[in-house]
Amino acid sequence: MKTMLLLFPHPDDESFSVGGTVAKYVKNGWTVHLILATNGEKGQSGFFSWAQGDALGALRQEETRHAANILGISDVQFLGLPDGGLSTLTPGTLEDPFFKAMLHFLPDIVITFDGTGITGHPDHIKVSYAATFAFQKYAGYLEQLKNPAFYTRGRGKPWKEEEYLRAFGDTRLLKEPKLYYVCLPASSVAFLQKAKQIPEVSFGKPWKGVPDKTITTVIDITHFKLLKGKALLSHATQLQNVDQFISFAKNPELERECFILRLHGIYEIFMGKRDRVSDRL
Repeated sequence: MKTMLLLFPHPDDESFSVGGTVAKYVKNGWTVHLILATNGEKGQSGFFSWAQGDALGALRQEETRHAANILGISDVQFLGLPDGGLSTLTPGTLEDPFFKAMLHFLPDIVITFDGTGITGHPDHIKVSYAATFAFQKYAGYLEQLKNPAFYTRGRGKPWKEEEYLRAFGDTRLLKEPKLYYVCLPASSVAFLQKAKQIPEVSFGKPWKGVPDKTITTVIDITHFKLLKGKALLSHATQLQNVDQFISFAKNPELERECFILRLHGIYEIFMGKRDRVSDRL
């Protein structure tokens, strides 16, 4: 069974950014796990004005669990780190639990934000870098396990799957996982800004998106946009943002979700002029 691990900073990030892709892959038999760095206690509370601080964080946890159930996510973990303060964390605070989760779940695919954080939110950017570092460590670990010399089995003799199973009990360790960045193409950003759906500036910097030529993968989610919308509506505290997102009929993020394949195992991936955009992860 294929496994996907989502690494994001806040409740609702999973539904806004990859809700359609998750629902699509779950329907095709994948198991999906979600780890959120914070409880979202510094976010908007909407109509729940009584919910502030820890109370808001607890409410947003419940919203996320409900959304995860709609999308088919198997389990949700919250690290409980400070919302809005991830960029100030000491090295390893995020990277270590991300790496341990990868060793535990042995994901085929890991998804996080691209290096811009899509919106430029410092928490988004921090999680992107921490997830990338943890993935590099994870991929390096798996690569090391595949080296026959590491176990003094004999140099130059690659492992056969059945031999590996007898020795280590899990041939999933032979996999070459992929790290994907979910992103917003520059063309989509320009379209949404022209339609007055998103601002020109986000977190003090121009909102530009990523160059379209860097996109490696576009997932068609047209058959899953209703599930994505239903999951988003579970985040009732964020109703203002959710309503604007799903009520815009021409919103490209309700038709497709775009990704950059950043790493395949230990190898970096760069989109070349002759590479074709894939329709699957």
